[in-house]
Amino acid sequence: MKIFYTCLLVIFCGYTAAAQSQSETAADLPPGWWLIPKTETRLKFGGYVKMDLIHDFNPIASPDFFDVTKIPTDGSEGQSTHIHAKETRFNLDVRTHTKVGELRAFVEGDFYGTNGAFRLRHAFVEINDKWLAGQWWSNFMDESMIPNTLDFEKPGAYLFARNPMLRYKHALSNDAYLAFALEEPHANAQAPAQAGAFENPLPDLTGRYRLTKPWGHLQVSAFAAKLAYRFDTNETDEVSLYGGSVSGQFNVVKTDRLFYQVAYGPGVARFRGGMSAALNANGELEALTDLGYTFGYERHWSPSLYSIFVYNHGEVDNTEGQPSSAVTQGSYAAADLIWKFTEKAFVGVEYLWGLRKDLSEADGTANRLQLSIKYAFN
Repeated sequence: MKIFYTCLLVIFCGYTAAAQSQSETAADLPPGWWLIPKTETRLKFGGYVKMDLIHDFNPIASPDFFDVTKIPTDGSEGQSTHIHAKETRFNLDVRTHTKVGELRAFVEGDFYGTNGAFRLRHAFVEINDKWLAGQWWSNFMDESMIPNTLDFEKPGAYLFARNPMLRYKHALSNDAYLAFALEEPHANAQAPAQAGAFENPLPDLTGRYRLTKPWGHLQVSAFAAKLAYRFDTNETDEVSLYGGSVSGQFNVVKTDRLFYQVAYGPGVARFRGGMSAALNANGELEALTDLGYTFGYERHWSPSLYSIFVYNHGEVDNTEGQPSSAVTQGSYAAADLIWKFTEKAFVGVEYLWGLRKDLSEADGTANRLQLSIKYAFN
């Protein structure tokens, strides 16, 4: 009997020590993280709720976001007011230590799907901050300098793409790395007159070099891709796409920042939702050379009040086979004032201006005023 009580005491002491160790481990986690009992796996729920009240002083066929390519160029007039909460999003971040390093899984979605349906934004697995498999920001873009406008669309000629990919990142030093990725290709181009279908024979190859310093960061990116159109006769018309981008930011004063991005190349629009190829005078596919540049400044007037000023411009070297309604230029400007009335919530107002020019030299402008309220719960 004495041995029995001794065993019970040992088990109880062991259980208490394990529980205490688990409790201490959980207590060491950053705020918001939860430790799954009896594991080393931790998770965090995040996201936010955002309401947008939008008033358009001119017609534009994208009421939920400010897409300058949707501005009509026929001289039409009209005003409209719209309220929605589609940008509201949820995410789950899961991390655990393994023998190959830290393993991370991340999933996020919002309500910009068809008729406000929940849709996937990001979903990936990452191993030890080196290998990434899943859907994430394109390796060709600079996700850390996305302009924090109230508008969801962001500048029209700004590189902005989420792609399924397999990516490898190699650290060159504590403040620099190289990353290469194979990404899902997107065939957005003008189709030839003959019957057939577009093909993506190869994944997009993207690469970046990134340097981060106390003064800010610098990123140089490049991509290469191939687009093909297979006629019903089984013949193909292929075109090569490639381009480069330079982006970064300078930290100004204590909290302000100046950011920029310049992208150029035949097919660069592939990474901003535009057309990457069109028909030449002979009816053959030709890559559309695209130039886009973005400059912005984020100004903090006080710890709770800040503004963002952004200007973006894009130009396309159109081909002779494109219709006269093809977009040849687009400009985007935004200025806002945002007040953080609590640590995780703000209310802001933003003015947006856009310009679209067509190959026919017809143009149109749009002006928008947007009021947004957001509460983040991560």
